[in-house]
Amino acid sequence: MLVVWEPILATDWKSPSGNTLARIPDRRVRQFWDAKHVVANALNKIVKRRSPQPEPSCCVQKGFYWDDAILYAPHVHWKDEPTSVFWDGPVARIIPGLEKALDGQP
Repeated sequence: MLVVWEPILATDWKSPSGNTLARIPDRRVRQFWDAKHVVANALNKIVKRRSPQPEPSCCVQKGFYWDDAILYAPHVHWKDEPTSVFWDGPVARIIPGLEKALDGQP
């Protein structure tokens, strides 16, 4: 799992600290700071080109998707711009839907 932190809110002026990173303690998770919105820009391009892409119900600010959970099927390659299995947010509200999507994955 990748967690991408980026500057969206006025308080997001630097990379997250230990307390923020500790919110997601799973060792399989890789967290990184994307100050230039490289990932968000790539997601915006994918959404515009790929159909049918699950339509997130929220969380666009400053033109960037944020606070969303995106799930891809196992073994897909990012370079192939795969269609996501699940995409919605905010993360705190969509856990049941994400868990349901995860249950449907091999």
